[in-house]
Amino acid sequence: MKVSPMLILFLALNLLSSAQESHSDLNVIKISLTDFAIGQYTLGYERMMGADWSVNATVSGVGYAVNSRSLSMGSYYNEWGEWFNIESEMEAQVEGFGTSIGLRKYSAREGLELHGLYGGVFAQWRNCKTDFSEDFENFEVFSEFYSLEYPHNLNHTSTMNSLGVGVELGYHWLSENGLSLDVFAGPMFRSIKRENIFESLPMPESNAENGLDDRFRNHYYTIPQFSDLYQGRTGSWFRAGITLGVKL
Repeated sequence: MKVSPMLILFLALNLLSSAQESHSDLNVIKISLTDFAIGQYTLGYERMMGADWSVNATVSGVGYAVNSRSLSMGSYYNEWGEWFNIESEMEAQVEGFGTSIGLRKYSAREGLELHGLYGGVFAQWRNCKTDFSEDFENFEVFSEFYSLEYPHNLNHTSTMNSLGVGVELGYHWLSENGLSLDVFAGPMFRSIKRENIFESLPMPESNAENGLDDRFRNHYYTIPQFSDLYQGRTGSWFRAGITLGVKL
């Protein structure tokens, strides 16, 4: 039976919030300041569950577009030996959703709960879908292509699912007036599953997959938002962020 990640998150939060010996009812709502840079919008929630530990959860929406980005894809020469660049215009629309849940252990309360240095563990699930289209200029080729493995449009929809677990080290400032600033970083190990669905292929799908990998290693790597979606690999990773929040 397939279990929804949202159901797991709901049950975990419900179990933790119903703990019989909760030290405090202190809650903090947060928004991520760093996720905006990658087109992700994250809302976080932290609840004190004991004298020096808490539960931390986030939900994220991903949404951004890359429009009319023209790039040089390679070169060729014509029947008279003249060299030309291959130009392509690409567009992409990315949508997605993510969630995480974790536990944090504070080293000292320093007179205020949820304040000070902490270490934690967390689990994260993320799903992103990219609708990608290209438009090559018209050209007639009398030579091999140079710096371009797949000389055709690679219009496709790519879906990525990732599930990861990791540890983090951070510092949480919580002022007496209720403002919160949280800075954290740490390694994560994740498993990634991808699926590419191509619209039309003049060459075998294996060629298209190799061509897509070539695109993002050698041509589209200059677009930071694609690095995780197309170049991120299963295995070790790194997560960091800064959040701003308010105590409830």
